[in-house]
Amino acid sequence: MLTIIARPTVDPDRVDDIKDAMLDLVDATRREEGCIRYELHQDNLQPNRFVFVETWESRELWRRHMEGDAIDVFNARVLGGIVEFELQELAPLDD
Repeated sequence: MLTIIARPTVDPDRVDDIKDAMLDLVDATRREEGCIRYELHQDNLQPNRFVFVETWESRELWRRHMEGDAIDVFNARVLGGIVEFELQELAPLDD
């Protein structure tokens, strides 16, 4: 099992359209093979900061997602709108 924490910071002038693209990505991703959890959160104090919390059956299936159509569509929609991005790949310690 693999947990991903992704923290995009977006251009403050594009928060609404990028949030819409992120929500569409959530809907598409939840239907993908291996996706156990895929949640989007928005910072209450800094609305241009977001957090994705993902759980995947395996790293291979997450990589397939990252190379798939949903990510391609998302990247095309938000081109230039993500100004910072941090990603963590986490393994559970209780498995």
